[in-house]
Parts: sequence; C-alpha cells; structure tokens
Amino acid sequence: MIRHSCQLALALAAVACASTTTTWEMNSFQDFLKGRFSNVSLSRDGRLSLASRVETFCSSDPPEIWSVAKAPDGALYLGTGHKGRVYRVDPKGRGSLVWTSEQPEVFAVAVDSKGVLYAATSPDGRIYRIVNGNATEFSNPGVRYVWALAFAGDDLFVGTGDQGKVLRVTPDGMAEVFFESGQQNITSLAVDSEGRLLAGSDPNGILYRITAKNKAFVLYDANLPEIRSILPTGDGTVYVAALGGSTAKRTANVYGTANSAGATVYTVPSTSVTVTDSSVQSGPDLKQPKADSARPAAQSAVSSTVTPVIATVDVAGVERSAIYKIRSDNTVETMWSSKEENIYDIAPLDNRLMFSTDVQGRIYRLATDRKATLIAQTGEGEALRLVNTPDGLLAATGNMGRLYRLTNGAAADGYYEAPVHDANTVARWGRLSWRAELPSGSKVAFRTRSGNSARPDSTWSDWSDPMTTPGGSAIKSPNARYLQWRAEFASTNGAAPIIDSVSAAYAPQNTPPSVRSINVSTVQKAGTITAAASPSAPRTSGSSGSRA
Repeated sequence: MIRHSCQLALALAAVACASTTTTWEMNSFQDFLKGRFSNVSLSRDGRLSLASRVETFCSSDPPEIWSVAKAPDGALYLGTGHKGRVYRVDPKGRGSLVWTSEQPEVFAVAVDSKGVLYAATSPDGRIYRIVNGNATEFSNPGVRYVWALAFAGDDLFVGTGDQGKVLRVTPDGMAEVFFESGQQNITSLAVDSEGRLLAGSDPNGILYRITAKNKAFVLYDANLPEIRSILPTGDGTVYVAALGGSTAKRTANVYGTANSAGATVYTVPSTSVTVTDSSVQSGPDLKQPKADSARPAAQSAVSSTVTPVIATVDVAGVERSAIYKIRSDNTVETMWSSKEENIYDIAPLDNRLMFSTDVQGRIYRLATDRKATLIAQTGEGEALRLVNTPDGLLAATGNMGRLYRLTNGAAADGYYEAPVHDANTVARWGRLSWRAELPSGSKVAFRTRSGNSARPDSTWSDWSDPMTTPGGSAIKSPNARYLQWRAEFASTNGAAPIIDSVSAAYAPQNTPPSVRSINVSTVQKAGTITAAASPSAPRTSGSSGSRA
C-alpha cells in the first residue's frame, strides 16, 4: 500500500515581524526647494543659509501690481488690477492714489524724460497722460489691450493685443502702426543701448529687433509661448524671460470672446469700481479710497462676469519657463529653465541676474556659471515685477499687491520649514540629525510637529521644544502618519550658519499579515510519482485505484 502525506504552504503578503527603521533625508537643492523660506537662502548645491532680509516696503489695496515705472525723483508708479488704479510710492515707501481708470486693468505705465506719467488701460486699450492727478486721454489707438509701454526719445511705443501690433505715438498723441508681428499679442518692449526697439510676442514666443517702421529681425524664436521680460545690456547682450505651461495665468481674467449674440464679453473680475480720489495716504500702506461710486454709463457695455476663456494646459516634464542669453553675434544660450515654476521678470543686480517666479513669490539670483540661488520667498502668489533702487531690489507681487524690499546685508535671523513627510502609516519617530557649519556667533535650532491630516492644521501637535544637538536628538512629537521639521537660524555678528543635510529616522507601524493564496501539494515516498494538486486540477489516484 502506498502511503500519501499532504503539506500545506501559506503565502503571506505581509510578514508579522518587526518593521525596519526608515530614514527621511533632505540633502539636495530639489529636496529643500519644496519647503518654505523666511530670510533663508538656498544655494544650487543644496545648502541653507541666512539671506537678505525681506521687508514689506509698501502695500496696495488691489490684488495685482501689473507694472512699475521709475520717475526721475526716485518715486515709483504702480499700475494695478482689478480696479484700474495707479499709485505713487515715494522713496520712503509712502503711497498715494494718483488716478482711478474707468477700465479694470492698468497693465502698463511709463514715465517720459520730463517725469510725466502715462498709463495704459485694458480691456478697452487707451493711453492717458497724468499730471498732478489729472488724467487726459493721450491716445485712443483702437486696440483691445495695451500690454507694454516704452519710450525711445520723445516717441512712445506701445505693445498691443489682440492683433499683435507695435504702435508709435508721437508727442502730440498721434498713433501709427510701427510693426505688425502677425502674432496675437506684443507682451513686452525694451530699448537697447543703440536705441533699437525690442519686442516680445505671444503665442509663439518670438523676440523681434525693430530698427525702422515695418523693418524687423527675429532675434530668437523660443520654444515657449510668451516673451515675458526683456533686459538689454550695454555690451549688446539681451536677456529674455520666456513663459510657458501656465501662460494664460496672468491674463486669463481679461481676455474677451464673442458670445452667441455677437457681443464681446470680457472676463474681468467682479469688483466695485471707484472714481479718482486725490486724497494722499501716508505710511507704508495704500489705503482704500474714501468713497466708491459706480462706473459711468458708457462702461455698461463691459460685463464683469468671471468666465475664464483661455485654457491653461500643463504637460508633465515640459519646460514652463526659461531665461535665454542672446549675445551680440545672435548666438543663444539657455541660462536657466524650470518644469515647475513660471518666471515673470528679470533685473540686473551687482553684475548678476535676478529673476522672480510664481511659486510663493520667489526671487532667485543667477550666477555666470548658470547656477541659481533662491535668495528670498515673499510668500505671495507671484512676484510679477523687479525694480532696482539705491536701497535694494524691490519685488512687486500679485494676489496681494505689495512691494517687498531685499535689504542689503544678511538677516540676523530666519527659518526654513520642510515639506510635510508622509510615512504612509502611523510611525514611531526616532531621532532628528543634521550636518551644519556653525561659525562663532551663529546657531541653529530644530523643532518638529506631527499629525494625521495631510496638511498641518489645528489637529496637529504644537512645535516641539528646540533641539540643538547636531549628532541627533530624540523627536518628541507624538506618533502619527505625517511629520514636519523647522530649522531656525540666528547670527549675532553677521556670520551665517549653514545647513547641508537633515534626516529623521522612524519606524512605520506594523501591519497584520494578509493571506493571498493557499497551495496544496501531495508528497509520496521515494520511487513513486509525485503529483501536485491545485484548485483547477483533478485529484490523482494510486495504482490500486484507491483515492489518494
């Protein structure tokens, strides 16, 4: 008689042994870039350090500062949205309302050689001359949008949409078409060291050099849709910021389309609109005008319905913005590009290039070796314009219309907040360790907090007591799924502490095993045939005919 024996094997998806320790480490530029910065900079090789202090220079009531122009006396003029206001800010940061347009957007302002202010309105593109708060219509060129203004001698050049023309307006207000690009919009203008006009377009991202009426040369045809900012230098080099990916973000609120009835509907934000208030506000804030009134009846044809009409398409892995360097021999070099951030403006500072983006209103410094350093984060939705002043670089922001100033010299203190880390399950926190350089007179301290919601809120633990031992300190935050740490920098003598890397050890909670499958096999003694049984196969019988 043949004897049979059965052996049962269980395949387990998870093993009930103790889970191993896991480490969350941050040590590169891309790692740290995902966090939040306050008076802390990030070098391209991934080092955190104290940066120039960022302070609020002036606040405005409107949410967007679209344009900035410098006057000969050092004052700045701000063109804002979505209430069509123009402000003046003196060198001490005191602001006053200069003029309120009947149109919701002032995308461009310019000052001539005599200090006279000009402002362009949209979506009914007109240009106004403003003297002592009194505005008179300087030119009505019959365009929908005015995106840019630039003076070359006594002539005012105008970048328009939606027919992509460059206009020249003479001192008596007479306008003529200077160049037709065939593009939808002329989005930026500048004048180079030889007095030639440079114009950037949308939606094909073309940079033109215009030397005479209807005579232009394409300096560069970018792969990105919009030439956002142009910076010519004295040696003939031209730096260009090109915008892509979320190109429509800046202008989605003001483009118009024809509805089924044939009327043009402008998608401007729904806001109350004010008439000019000549009262002057002192101090750093630009206050709300004293009284509001309705638009004149002539404006009733413009709808204030918020209906986005331009789709924004982001394609993963595709560049959203770039900076190009166009040399005097017309050769081109890509200085910087990003797949995550939109660049809005560029400006020179101390022989280096500064640029601003839409991620938390960041400001970067670009060195000649093409390495970028994040030097400031304003915390606003976007940093739209950069302006050099004797007291430091100014950044004009959107979402909250403010002017921020980067002061000269490093801040005495600052902090960096890491992005939230997801352990995927409740974790037992171990030790927090870091590598840092601490010159005499400087120090860093770390705090942690934890919670079970993806974003820190009132349900999270409070920040822990400070940890100052670089070799490792036990994390005191409660066991939870999510963890965040914060580094606090301080210096008493100008020597800046530097952080190279930070790591947090933790053990994820054990999970019970789960049975995925059962395999049954029959084993017979040596010299006999071995057969395997599975749920889909019939059982085998021995030679005597008995059932196995």
